[in-house]
Amino acid sequence: MIALVLEGGANRTYYTIGILDAMLENNIEVDILIGVSAGIANGISYISKQKGRSLELGMRYIKDKRYMGFRHYFKKNNRSYYNIDFVFKEIPRKLVPFDYETFQNFKGDVYAVVTNLETGKPEYLKIDDYEKSWQIILASCSLPFMFKPVEIGDEKYMDGGCSDPLPVKFAESLGADKLITVLTREKGYKKEKDSESKFSSFFFRKNKKFANVLKNRSAIYNDSKEYLYKKEKDGSAFVFAPKCTKNWKRTEKNTDILMKMYREGYNDAINRMNELKKFIAKDDDNR
Repeated sequence: MIALVLEGGANRTYYTIGILDAMLENNIEVDILIGVSAGIANGISYISKQKGRSLELGMRYIKDKRYMGFRHYFKKNNRSYYNIDFVFKEIPRKLVPFDYETFQNFKGDVYAVVTNLETGKPEYLKIDDYEKSWQIILASCSLPFMFKPVEIGDEKYMDGGCSDPLPVKFAESLGADKLITVLTREKGYKKEKDSESKFSSFFFRKNKKFANVLKNRSAIYNDSKEYLYKKEKDGSAFVFAPKCTKNWKRTEKNTDILMKMYREGYNDAINRMNELKKFIAKDDDNR
């Protein structure tokens, strides 16, 4: 069983978009998709087989004042860096339409990783019949400070990357024995403790378990990456990663830079396509 695992990283996922478009172009299919934050937000267009959709969305609207900016954070009904109604309603329903029917016809399973605000633990919300409210995707993308917590049922959730940035173990728990993983940081990158994490944990101090997760984000991230590399070494994981992300900002608006990220991802996938196909075919004859 093949699982595609997509790391988040906000606009650094334009690298991911390039990978996914190359995979669609070469008819690469998977059984499971698990995405974190912007990883799942872009991954759904891979499942709906809409090559170029995520790129078009960015090229057309990333500089649009309706899309993102601190002006939206101070709007009473929004309270987020991104304009929720514009990004999660108007764009997929009208401006750059999402193919709900093709998504629903996908025979595999799609999961978004979210973090429970009360428990601090990751949860993996299955998207069976794609909900047009986009609440699950929104919850997975809700970075502390950039978004407000998202309510689903009786629970509140935030960005899945806080608690499980690389859900490889979850993919394995579903029976996946081949993992295609797309990172948005270079292989040698290690997350360091920073002032943002410290401030975040203080800000959410009333949610003690979630605050503790924020305090330990760097360790969680580095441990999950180390586990992934063990899987790559034993031959059960195929990993895509950009060469250098030094100047790749997660809120990047420069379309030239975003296109550069996209092209690097696309070219990486094309250059390794034969290798990827061999990885997918490996051991199939013995089953």
